[in-house]
Amino acid sequence: MQKLLFLTAAAVVILCSAISPAYAGDDDDGGDEAKKREDLFGKSFGDQIEDAVDKGCDWLKKQQGIDSTAPKEVFGKKPDNPTYEAGTPHQYWIARTAFPIQALCKSGCFVDDPAIDSAMKWLRENYTENGAIGYMQGSVGSSTYEDATVLNAVEAYYISAWETHERKLDNPKSRYEKDADGNKVPIKRWGTEEKGAKKAKKKKDRNFKLDRKDQKICEIAVKALEARFRKGAYGGAGWRYAKPGMAEQDPMVDVSASQYAILGLKAATRLGIKYDKSMLVEVFRFLRGQQDSTGPEVKAKWKGSKDDDDDKKKGRSTSSETEKTLHARGWGYCRQSSHSELDKSTYGSMTAAAINALILIRDEMVDDPGQKRVWEKVEEDCNVMIGDGLAWMVANWTMEQNPKAGMHRFYYYLYTIERLGMLGGIDEIGGHDWYIEGAKVLLDQQTKGGNSDGMWDPGQEIDPSDVYNTCYALLFLKRATSGVDRPIPVITGDGGD
Repeated sequence: MQKLLFLTAAAVVILCSAISPAYAGDDDDGGDEAKKREDLFGKSFGDQIEDAVDKGCDWLKKQQGIDSTAPKEVFGKKPDNPTYEAGTPHQYWIARTAFPIQALCKSGCFVDDPAIDSAMKWLRENYTENGAIGYMQGSVGSSTYEDATVLNAVEAYYISAWETHERKLDNPKSRYEKDADGNKVPIKRWGTEEKGAKKAKKKKDRNFKLDRKDQKICEIAVKALEARFRKGAYGGAGWRYAKPGMAEQDPMVDVSASQYAILGLKAATRLGIKYDKSMLVEVFRFLRGQQDSTGPEVKAKWKGSKDDDDDKKKGRSTSSETEKTLHARGWGYCRQSSHSELDKSTYGSMTAAAINALILIRDEMVDDPGQKRVWEKVEEDCNVMIGDGLAWMVANWTMEQNPKAGMHRFYYYLYTIERLGMLGGIDEIGGHDWYIEGAKVLLDQQTKGGNSDGMWDPGQEIDPSDVYNTCYALLFLKRATSGVDRPIPVITGDGGD
């Protein structure tokens, strides 16, 4: 949406944002961007991505029902003795159902696929107020992450159903195309159906009408997130795993859980489900208090694009023709964490997560007439915080590891960058095409051959890490995060655009 020029004494570092990602049917072939990708990957860049996504989806579907201790609709197998840093995770049956639904649907899989269909039916029956709001104990008890993912899963499910209908692929018998020899080839995912993806220049607005049961689980998820909202012991407020008062160690509130909650609540807004937005100002205050107080100085100019006037009308623009001074200031998990010293320090995934949360908070508050007056008092602070956070990302850029955290939750970091790029309308960060660099890593790291063919798992995730990491990888490759007033891009295999 806009271009951010970081001017330093040594170099000009560009944090650029092209116009909204083109639909596959747009006439613009991507120009220099497409050429860069062809030079790096060869002309089969799009085919490589889609092959990887195909294999990832196929592997993920096979993980459903493999755990004899879990319902057959749940994905992945929990190890006999699972451990994760400071604690031992519970069954996470909700996450192991909802997150794969989100990843598969956003990857373009059809909702009548048996894996997706059965998983949704199980969620509708088992995600209840008793488990989500009443208490945490028990196999189907949920957490903040899971409540948010339920909302994202339902939205992804309806997006998949909508896109399938738009492409006239509702009937499974019509899901084929002809190859060069005239033979019928099954269409595995609507996201790669060439004719349907290229047909329209502009998509219609998706006006979802939720099924009664889906409406109910979304309302439960919103109530659960409202119930889990808590005042932080160190200023501000936000989310942790459980309800306030549950047996948890410090921190009372953390950046990661708060970001997930806001992602879920934004999905609720898009689904037409209301919640108490006054919480968001408190979350903003928490994020303000958790950002580094100082950082290296960077001179910057926000350069408007042709979309800038529209952004200004909507109150979202942070552009300016005057030079500004930014400071590279990032975030950690929580400065008061009792888990580890790393959690108190600044690193990449938490910095990107905090920026994502701020972008979403700003978007939600600006769009709400009842909150606009309150938000106007802190909006400029928010813009400075976003700019300083982006400056930290530029100064510490890498897609080979989680900056300042090594391989700790590396795929989670890749996904936070995907969200940052899509939510912020940013195609390059510090002159780096984040998608090219991340896609290259994922193409290199995808497992090839054997029973694990198609999965991703560097082993730095909560168990079952293979399922969660594969979901993160799929969502990155499909650039699957809904942006702020931005269309959802579709990769068709044609040039990677």
